[in-house]
Amino acid sequence: RYTFLEALTYLKAAQSASGWKKRQMKKCAHKTIHLIRGWAKNGNVNVVHHLYILEAELAVLNGKNKKAKESFNAAITASSRNGFLHDRALAHELASAHFKAQGDDFWGNYHIECSRACYQEWGCNKMVEQLM
Repeated sequence: RYTFLEALTYLKAAQSASGWKKRQMKKCAHKTIHLIRGWAKNGNVNVVHHLYILEAELAVLNGKNKKAKESFNAAITASSRNGFLHDRALAHELASAHFKAQGDDFWGNYHIECSRACYQEWGCNKMVEQLM
């Protein structure tokens, strides 16, 4: 889990950085994503949804909106199928932020509602409140 969060932090930092700092954060994220991709290729199904979330955020960073949408949907499906409710909530939350940043309020609102429902089911009421 730490490795996933490390890569996600690098990607989110790169999205708000510019120049050399952005390239450095992106490079660090790529190294960590490569590590997680290796685990997934070796059959670790517990990281597949993490990989999709990271690929979606990398696509957001690179301005590849279609790839981001596909990867967010894959992350939601994989986390749901494998029983990772909290990660499904996170994938919906990140997808919502992406769609709202693109000006797509319909999908942004849809994903934030799904995120709230997942957090509620998981029992994380503070996140439900925070996302209101």
